[in-house]
Amino acid sequence: MAHSASQRNPDRFVDLLDSNLLRGFLAVLEHRKLTAAADRLCVTQSALSKNLKKLEDELGVPLFERTTSGMVPTTYAIALGRRARLIDLESRSARAELKVLREGGFGTITIGIGPMWSVYVLPEVIAQIVQRQSKAQVRIVSGVLNTLLPALLKGELDLVGSTLDFPDHPDLVKEELLDNEHVLVARRGHPLLRQREVEPAHLARYPFVGFTQDYAGLSWMEKYFSAHGIESPGHAVEVSSLEMVLSLLRAGDFIANLSTHVLERAVQLGLRKVPIRGSFWRSPAGLVYRKAPQPSPLTAMLVRALHQRLRPQA
Repeated sequence: MAHSASQRNPDRFVDLLDSNLLRGFLAVLEHRKLTAAADRLCVTQSALSKNLKKLEDELGVPLFERTTSGMVPTTYAIALGRRARLIDLESRSARAELKVLREGGFGTITIGIGPMWSVYVLPEVIAQIVQRQSKAQVRIVSGVLNTLLPALLKGELDLVGSTLDFPDHPDLVKEELLDNEHVLVARRGHPLLRQREVEPAHLARYPFVGFTQDYAGLSWMEKYFSAHGIESPGHAVEVSSLEMVLSLLRAGDFIANLSTHVLERAVQLGLRKVPIRGSFWRSPAGLVYRKAPQPSPLTAMLVRALHQRLRPQA
């Protein structure tokens, strides 16, 4: 059977996805100067300028205004930039995946997770997948919504597990898997735990510990206290890991708002739920990933496994 050049050489197929014109365009869009962009690509300024002109001729629109201070992108360039980045992301992902497959692997996936997912469901699901597919490669990056979503859009992550409390994005898919209620947690013996029901004003007297750059959490905190006519105390301490939050709660009179799905882990460490009226805040949680015609086999397997665990009847 005859094979095309792309079938005979997977790297050649990926090269077809990589457009020198688009890569040059993206470099100019990022640096706004031909000299800096050319240095980044290791090409001459003249070659880059010719490629940029060629791309403009092919598209039939001007992409930059050449000024003495640099290259100013036009409306067309801004629109093309978003699409070009997606093409570049998929190209790099394809290259990496083909390399793994050629070397006998099953595939790779990089997952960004919020604090809840580090102790709830996901560890067991990943363990099962790796047990079934011993050559699968999984990388996990912890963070919060404000750090994970930009990394996902840049192609540094394949999938994100987090709260879905953010506006829809044209390049992202959100899949709700569960209701994520947040409650307040403190150490056993904390003065607030002597009360049957803690008033918001009493909460504000104690230091809160939270996650670095967790602007969504701070926003919900602001809403809670504002609804009771109280200024939000904000975070006295910010950390990057769930384990450090739990350790600080054990060490002092801190308070933290955590998902109810983390409570089992917290109780094991001697922490307790602070008795307040209702929830501190709640929002849907689930998966976020970039729109693509076909997810990788490993991504599809992980999404399917999480659906089976969390929404078996869906």
